[in-house]
Amino acid sequence: MSSQSIARHATLKMSRGPEGPTLTAHVPQEMSRQDFLLVAGSAYDAVNRMTHCNCMSGRISFVVEDLYADVARVDFPAP
Repeated sequence: MSSQSIARHATLKMSRGPEGPTLTAHVPQEMSRQDFLLVAGSAYDAVNRMTHCNCMSGRISFVVEDLYADVARVDFPAP
């Protein structure tokens, strides 16, 4: 059995909610500020690709949860 550590990551998932589209970030329970900024940057890029708008205009809700789902994976650099 390998002694390698399990890679930490976050995932982004787009879904349709009752009030419109929602982008949910599923993140590890223990996150640094730098980790959060990586996730936020990826979320911003995803919203920008979908809306072709250079802002978080409110057309898509953004939710951060400490669970996992495999839709789009954001790998963190090794410490």
